Amino acid sequence: MNGSLLQTLRSRDALRITSMFGGVLVPALRVGVSYAVPIVVLLATGHLELAPFAALGAFTSLYCRVDTYARRAWLLAVVAAGLTASVATGAMASAADAGGVTKVVVLTVVATLSKLLADVLRLGPPGGLMFVFAAGAAAYSPQAWGGVAIAIAVTAASAALSYLISMLGGVLHPTGPHRLATARALLAVADHLQNPSSASRRRAHGSVHHALTALRAGEGRAAIRLRGHLAHALHLLHHPAEVAEDLRATGKRLRRGRIPDPALMRPLPRPVAAGRARLREFRTNALRMAVACLVTGLIASTFELDHAYWAVVSVSSVLQSHNTAATWQRALQRSAGTIAGSLLALGIFAADPTAVVLLVVIVVCQIAAELVVMANYGLGLTFATPLALCLAALGHPADRLHLVAERVGMTLFGALLGVVVCLVLTNRQARARLREALETCRGATRNLQRSPADPEARDDLVRAVFGLRDAHLVAVGEPLRAHHDDQEVLDCEHDAYRLLAATTASHQGAVSPGHSTPSRASSSARSDTNSGSPTSRGRGRSSTRS
Repeated sequence: MNGSLLQTLRSRDALRITSMFGGVLVPALRVGVSYAVPIVVLLATGHLELAPFAALGAFTSLYCRVDTYARRAWLLAVVAAGLTASVATGAMASAADAGGVTKVVVLTVVATLSKLLADVLRLGPPGGLMFVFAAGAAAYSPQAWGGVAIAIAVTAASAALSYLISMLGGVLHPTGPHRLATARALLAVADHLQNPSSASRRRAHGSVHHALTALRAGEGRAAIRLRGHLAHALHLLHHPAEVAEDLRATGKRLRRGRIPDPALMRPLPRPVAAGRARLREFRTNALRMAVACLVTGLIASTFELDHAYWAVVSVSSVLQSHNTAATWQRALQRSAGTIAGSLLALGIFAADPTAVVLLVVIVVCQIAAELVVMANYGLGLTFATPLALCLAALGHPADRLHLVAERVGMTLFGALLGVVVCLVLTNRQARARLREALETCRGATRNLQRSPADPEARDDLVRAVFGLRDAHLVAVGEPLRAHHDDQEVLDCEHDAYRLLAATTASHQGAVSPGHSTPSRASSSARSDTNSGSPTSRGRGRSSTRS
């Protein structure tokens, strides 16, 4: 138990800077425009007091950074509706002059439901956090019943504008997300070919199938070309060859907008999406969220602070994770980022900026946060903290130093309590889910061994590998688990990949017209009985990146 707890609470991963390929600058600028346009309109019409609600609606643009436009079309609509409903709930609580306990209960319900929504829909960063922030900001700002409808309307209008801006790329570059997903898949496979390991294989396999799933509805010329590149990458994943640099070069060319014809035309595998998650898999995390938000909010409200909801937002932020280890890492990142951002905010406030300057700072900070948040959550908080403080300062212009002190205190308190709740409410179901996933994967392996030509059996095995990864990702970050589970997962994955390689066509396809086969590819169409990874049976632990 002690060794497992120390492994869970290690801080090394919290300091890691993740390099991102594409999907950074354009989403950041998109967010900046989503914030700037409604704020400029309100400024021009003399309704600057409504700017915070416009910013809450603009949170819509924070989601679906690189998702395909087909997925964005419905998922961003859900986000926009959820943010508007969160503001409406908070604004009505404020107008009703609800007490601190009532507001805490309202925020707890919003946080719990938004966490379930984010998990079930695989919403991705920032998860359900912005719904809690929106509800809290509305609930803790003075509001009369006559202004509730206006606040809701401004939020809804800003959310709708953010939706349109996020979907505008579908007209300008409809294949952009598909090209990015394919490029990332090719680079992930190239990384594995150069430095093979069980962790690099997982990333490559997941990236390829994510891209295939994104392209399954596309039948145009661009989609066919991209599928051809993915087919070649998947072949190399099962039958390694010394073509990593060629694969990497192709991936980088895809980011520049031109889609080259694939050098080799291979049979394209069917896209296999991960299996549907069951609601019971999310119960522990939802329970943690409910208990942590309720306890944090009640304790914070006893001090009758103007922004007690910041503690709830903080605990909700660190619990937008899948296990205790990820919660601990987010707590460290949020604490460090908040302290650094507060120092930056003090420098901004020292210049005694006007309301207009504060609005400019808000837009700039949001763009800066989006540029770095995917590299490290703490870096993103360094710029998101002054943004939140500037929004709060619009309503409390004379008490800015108190705002900074309150922000730091509430953040540290909420982050710490989130970790404590995770350690008390242990996810005992995680180990049972992992055992079930292991048995499912072994069963799917046996089925494919009996029917190697059955495409359904192959799809079932791929789906089982995805399910095993998800279950292990959750279990590996919980303190109460058996250490030997790691090796069982590696062995089971090794057997699955070896069988997938053995049942994959190993012949090279025909060369496309006008294209020649790369020399290194033509000399290495071999099948690797070790699934392409000399360490696939290694004794190391799996990656626990969140």
